[in-house]
Amino acid sequence: MIAKLVRAAVLFGALLTVSAPAAPGATPKEIDRAIKGGTEALKANYGRGMAGGGEHGIGGTCLAGLAMLEAGTPVNDPAVKTVTDLVRDASYAQHKTYPVALCLMYLDRFGDPGDVPLIQMLAARLIVGQSTNGGWDYSCVGAVPAADEALLRKSFKENQLVAGGANGKPPKLHSVVAEYGKALFAAHTQGGSDDNSNTQFAVMAVWMSRKHGAPVEDALDRIEKRFGGTQDPKTGNWGYSGTSPGGVVTPGSPAMYCAGLLGLSTGLARREERRLKTDPPAKPDTPPKPDKPSDPFYNPPAGTPLPKKPQTARPRDPADAAVQLAFAGLTLTIADQIRNGKGLLTAEGGHGTGDLYFLWSLERACVVYGIEKLQGFDWYDVGSTALVRSQGADGTWTISGYGAEVNTAFAVLFLCRSNLARDLSSKVQRDPTSTEMRAGSGPSATDLLPNRPVAPTPPPVQAITLPNPTGDAAIAQAALMLKASQSDWGKLLATARDTKGPTNTRALVVTATNADGDRKAAAREALAERLCRMTPATLRTMLKADEAELRRGAALACAMKDDKDHIPDLIDSLGDKDAFVMRAAKAGLRSLTGKDFATANEWRAWYAKEKK
Repeated sequence: MIAKLVRAAVLFGALLTVSAPAAPGATPKEIDRAIKGGTEALKANYGRGMAGGGEHGIGGTCLAGLAMLEAGTPVNDPAVKTVTDLVRDASYAQHKTYPVALCLMYLDRFGDPGDVPLIQMLAARLIVGQSTNGGWDYSCVGAVPAADEALLRKSFKENQLVAGGANGKPPKLHSVVAEYGKALFAAHTQGGSDDNSNTQFAVMAVWMSRKHGAPVEDALDRIEKRFGGTQDPKTGNWGYSGTSPGGVVTPGSPAMYCAGLLGLSTGLARREERRLKTDPPAKPDTPPKPDKPSDPFYNPPAGTPLPKKPQTARPRDPADAAVQLAFAGLTLTIADQIRNGKGLLTAEGGHGTGDLYFLWSLERACVVYGIEKLQGFDWYDVGSTALVRSQGADGTWTISGYGAEVNTAFAVLFLCRSNLARDLSSKVQRDPTSTEMRAGSGPSATDLLPNRPVAPTPPPVQAITLPNPTGDAAIAQAALMLKASQSDWGKLLATARDTKGPTNTRALVVTATNADGDRKAAAREALAERLCRMTPATLRTMLKADEAELRRGAALACAMKDDKDHIPDLIDSLGDKDAFVMRAAKAGLRSLTGKDFATANEWRAWYAKEKK
């Protein structure tokens, strides 16, 4: 996510597995120490004017800055000042959904009125980049031309502030941003591809931009329609990519429950706004006019509470049912994970399942709705205990494939119970459905989802034996990984991903070729992450290698490096004999260009025009 490493996780450790905790949960002091240690580790990357050491580019920087601010780091801290300068400078050139959304979220949280034009500019790119289905893909718009960037920088420098709204209303749209948005719409072709991981970040940013004068109501309408119409009624979840061409929802990871709940929350909040506008203001309770002086009901003694007026419940609508269904499915999914010996944070977690991306998604959803417990399950107690027990001695978390900076930011944001969209949560929590769920009343999860498929208990890992008559070191290393226990698998995979030398590359290729299921996906992800460090010339050679897994990983790495010089290489890979390589090349082209053509010839024709 955010940049090259997380993009791979979506295009496709000394870790603690949490089951029903027998040991006591983390104490408040332990949680405070963990927050402090994580925050200090993040600050070390940006203190004294340093430019940071994160491997996720400006997206990782934004997450680190958000975590610092949520942990109470003052805005004049040298590390925060460095992050702010980096985000402001980088915002002008951002055109990918993750960094655009995260830059906007950071500037909103930082809270400087002088950043309003930048926030409006980033919001314009998100609005234009929304798909016809109401979601977002990796790219919002095409790469920002140098002339546009120069004009925006000059305009904002000369007239940075925009006129503020009166009586708490949003500020006016900056005149340059208004013209810029029109030009973006005129030049952009709205596509239909998207995914709910990109979308949940965009949803947060779009909502935050609203109070800064961005015209987002139509975008919010499409978000509401998207998540109201693509929920799987059997599981309560949403697919990673919405629906298939046949209209069937393939439920996604547990994190997709949280993405859907976040999308629905914007509709609930706007519904509450409409209610406040149409309902008459509540009148203060006043004693009834006495007409029977001897009746104590009409002349109650001083201090006697007045009788409560009956409240008329608001009728339920489909959004209420969708929210309850999603929380029911999320609760039962967590129960499945615990039943299968896993939990909120696991050594075998993949993107959005048992990793820190899921934990932060869970925290955001529960905080927005004000949910302390999921039908008796204390998500914060279990999650914070897992985080406290798995923190490294240097204050960082190195769980899953996102790298120390992003993982540590996710962990600190979870532990702080960060509430980045306070105006959203305040409106949602006034909703009767949210009140019912916070109280733990209402139908049970199993009653709401009686036909939900139950995840089977996974069988033990089957050891795969690889013949190795010549004693090849890469095959021996791959064989060790394929035979590894669940507790050792993550460590061996991380070693192969991060250690220099061609043997580790070949070991990952062999592992990805021979593994299956979650391990195959994890090995593919690790290979793509590793290949990101290769030179363009090396990647071009790998795109022509004999091993299909190496070609596939190289295609993903070309996109993850965000280097448009690789566009012709990826176009050539559209003709690969392996279907997985072709899909990786197509996904890479969409990520690099924001375009989506059906055939290699169409891509070549488009690229020939672009070069002129």
